Amino acid sequence: MKKGLASSKKEALAFIMEGRIKTGNRLILKPGDTLPVDSKIELIPGKPYVSRGGYKLEGVFNDLGLSAKNKTAIDIGSSTGGFTDYLLLNGAKIVTAVDVGYGLLSWKLRNCDKVEVLERTNIRYLNRSRLKYFADLAVADVSFISIKKILSKILEITAPGAGILLLIKPQFELRKEDVKNKGIVKEKQLHIKALTDIVKFLENFPVSVNDIVFSRIKGARGNIEFWIYLKKSKNSTKSKLNYDKIIDDIVNKAHLFFS
Repeated sequence: MKKGLASSKKEALAFIMEGRIKTGNRLILKPGDTLPVDSKIELIPGKPYVSRGGYKLEGVFNDLGLSAKNKTAIDIGSSTGGFTDYLLLNGAKIVTAVDVGYGLLSWKLRNCDKVEVLERTNIRYLNRSRLKYFADLAVADVSFISIKKILSKILEITAPGAGILLLIKPQFELRKEDVKNKGIVKEKQLHIKALTDIVKFLENFPVSVNDIVFSRIKGARGNIEFWIYLKKSKNSTKSKLNYDKIIDDIVNKAHLFFS
């Protein structure tokens, strides 16, 4: 603080916990570390978001023209908090960060008044009474389970007319025998199959499928991922849109983009 690197003790602590303070080539990772008085202390420039997830969400919001302004949101599978960070930086009123893990959410977000933290919480078994509001907007990025398994819960905890943005990871939507190559799904037909199965599944729920796009950032292991944007509605209705063609076009665009 004396060197002007932080405006408060709370901010200084956040910088340390995020690994952004160093002296020479050494990172300062504990607030209680002692250093010589003449040590040169530096602040490592921060990225706009706490993780690459922020850039991933930014991409789809730009592609679809979505807005987080004044939204009450829920981030399902929040992990470090990239999605939560993006939503807050773009005007969300409040975000509930839900994750089955513990201690993953960034220090900055954990100490933000606009973030409700629900750790060690499997969204499938979340009791609605633990939430302070019905969300206007839900974003979901889950691994090792199909997005199909959490849709009912998302509908239970969101407000009428809520926007629901689902990150589709084909490797978790396909049958095990279809996923080879160490979990990397490369075939167009498998991407088409995964998306088609989900869209057909959604016809059984009170939602409308507004958009399907590919993510401009691949998954951590190199998988192509897709976004489906839904609006919660009163009744389940089968869309008249030709989703076979839409999905085929989106998958082809994704493969061309990453070729």
